[in-house]
Amino acid sequence: MVAAFSGLHIGSSAIHAAQRGLNVTGQNIANSATEGYTRQRVNLEAVGGPGVPAFWSRYDGTGEGVHVTDVTRMTDSFLVARANNSNAALGDLSEQQKTLAAVERTVSEPSTTGLQQKLADMWNAMGAAGNSPSVANEAPRAAALERTKEAAAQLNRLSNATSTQWHDTTTELQANVTDINKMAEDIAKLNVAIRNNDIARVPSNELLDQRDLMISKLADLTGATVRPAQMDQGVDFNSHAVDVVVNGKALVYGTQAASLQVSDPNNGTYPTDGNAPEPVSITWASAAASDTNPPAVGDDVSPISGQVKGQLTSLNEILPGYMQRFDKVAQELAETVNTQQAAGYTVDGDKGGDLLVPETGGTITARNIRVAKDAVANSIAVSQGNPKGTWTDKDGKTQPASLDGNNAMAMARHTGDAAGADATYKSMVVELGVQTQSVNRNVKVQENVVRQAEDARDNVSGVSLNEEMTSMIQYQHSFAAAAKFIATIDQTLDTLINMKR
Repeated sequence: MVAAFSGLHIGSSAIHAAQRGLNVTGQNIANSATEGYTRQRVNLEAVGGPGVPAFWSRYDGTGEGVHVTDVTRMTDSFLVARANNSNAALGDLSEQQKTLAAVERTVSEPSTTGLQQKLADMWNAMGAAGNSPSVANEAPRAAALERTKEAAAQLNRLSNATSTQWHDTTTELQANVTDINKMAEDIAKLNVAIRNNDIARVPSNELLDQRDLMISKLADLTGATVRPAQMDQGVDFNSHAVDVVVNGKALVYGTQAASLQVSDPNNGTYPTDGNAPEPVSITWASAAASDTNPPAVGDDVSPISGQVKGQLTSLNEILPGYMQRFDKVAQELAETVNTQQAAGYTVDGDKGGDLLVPETGGTITARNIRVAKDAVANSIAVSQGNPKGTWTDKDGKTQPASLDGNNAMAMARHTGDAAGADATYKSMVVELGVQTQSVNRNVKVQENVVRQAEDARDNVSGVSLNEEMTSMIQYQHSFAAAAKFIATIDQTLDTLINMKR
């Protein structure tokens, strides 16, 4: 009789285990599409018989059923860290790719509206003015002046678009740092909840999923890594709380969060004086109060990785580099045009003056280059000789000078200068194309690395509906078998009881 009643206990434990397994399987199925969810598994343990038998009885060796020890998350910290690091590298490259793509759209070459075409139109118009230098025929000179204005305006657009992109990137960086600080605070709060659950021996699987998802996003932005939460007396191995570390310093220290800030000496505005902007950096704004090795407030966080690194590279290297190339094109163009102007005369007999000048004085840049305000069609120095002057022939007689178009024709030939504005601009366009192709290739390679890393992580942590269907059938049959076992024991007991009557 005792053995029979013990069978009821075994059957009851089997039903409980199967029911718990079905519940966990249902949780996995319900969250198969939930971002950041880690599949769970029921851990079962056989319950043995009593270690010390009763005084007047002998234990027959039968176990006492099954016990659900816990429900664990199927995760591999190494694979998660590898996926996070791979995504951080991809974030860096993707930001550079986005910046270069925007520069390509700004340059828009080859096209009929880009600077290369504007320069070609200007040189051709200068040649046309030289072919028709007549005082009465002002139209070619007017066209040359307008084409010069268009070339200067195109340089202005290139500069303004690039400075706007620089400003927008600064704004995006500030938004990312704000998100980083908010996520750090949320991770610290989740650490509090997880630690409290650990103390109370309450499962924290869903809280751990939420925290790991935020850590993954934080890693995408900064390349942050994790470690077991540090305590004053060493590592807190009994808790699932973690520290989040950026460049060796704790952004999240257990239940406390530090914060970062954008250090921008330019105040979000690209300099207008032709100088490169001061480097933008990420610095520590605060440290966790109880951190035993806190970062110094104001210290640079570098080296940092992830999207933030890509944005810093764009702000400090890519965009200023191309802005300086635009400025160089503007300076070479102005020097070429003004030097050739000074070598000739206008139809009115005046010495050619500067045609391209800075808008408010100072150094010429792509942003401030303009056609002189007082320039008119007849300001174009078309003639090599002074049409109002005289010259002496071989017989020593003084002859009136004639109007020629040689200076304007010489101006037009600058389109082929090996070190002129056109050559500098074409070289920049080629460099932009090569750099963009290189980054695009690196992005594709890194995407494959990320895909492999995430596949390896998801093979462990991801929910497979086929696998869950198999588990569901297994637990269903286990439940049915346990119920049948209990029914059989019940019938046996009923038979035994009726035999006693």
